[in-house]
Amino acid sequence: MLVFDDLRNYNECALNALTKAISTRKVKEKDDRPVYLNILKINLPIIGVSSFLHRVSGLAVFICFPLLVWLLSISLESEKSFSGLQNSFQEMILFKLIIFLIFVGFIYHLLAGVKKLLGEVFGFGETLKSGNLLTWIVFGLTFVISLIVLIDIFNF
Repeated sequence: MLVFDDLRNYNECALNALTKAISTRKVKEKDDRPVYLNILKINLPIIGVSSFLHRVSGLAVFICFPLLVWLLSISLESEKSFSGLQNSFQEMILFKLIIFLIFVGFIYHLLAGVKKLLGEVFGFGETLKSGNLLTWIVFGLTFVISLIVLIDIFNF
């Protein structure tokens, strides 16, 4: 056990211990870790796929946020601009599709985020079995909600 009577002595001893640890550590000749990660070749469990998609959907929602704010500003300018935006939404299939995809990304990000928060706060999904179940529930809810919105937007 070391007793330090002075802060400078402590720093010097800590630095000496660190340099000794670094200099005596053996360097591994060949690293077994992959050099690059090809996401298509890695066999991720469903929880890993969900985590990856949560990050991608978050990025997509973040990137699409200015578009949504711009559309909101157009709709709030006047009654005429709101009617024009509403007519564009009713007539243009591509516009409907873009709004639908943004909505699906937002819904998935929201549901996966709630799943992650439930896991962090209450410990739901900590085991592999419960984590898989919650992930499939998130995928299922996203699919059902997206299907309902798709039917509503495209008037099937």
